[in-house]
Amino acid sequence: MQSNNIDEFGRDLSLRPKQYKSIFGDILDRFKGMSWAEMSYMEEEEEEERKRKEDEVKRKEDEKKKLVEREQFRKELAARKKLVQQGLYELEEGEVLDL
Repeated sequence: MQSNNIDEFGRDLSLRPKQYKSIFGDILDRFKGMSWAEMSYMEEEEEEERKRKEDEVKRKEDEKKKLVEREQFRKELAARKKLVQQGLYELEEGEVLDL
């Protein structure tokens, strides 16, 4: 009966030294064969791309916030118009309800 840890020559494979990867392995693989200028340029490009994405997300959030505020303002304006028509709201000096 042959175990899963034994090869065809009878060697116990569980005793074979494990391959390990250095903590810098990914970084070394990524920059292998590049000059400092190429590495620096690549890092700058990635940083700019991250910043563009963050700015785009922030811009979209700001637009959503403005839409919500605008909708709340319209509801408030409609409510005031109804109250003015019913005579329950008095316009302040300089206040205009038609926009």
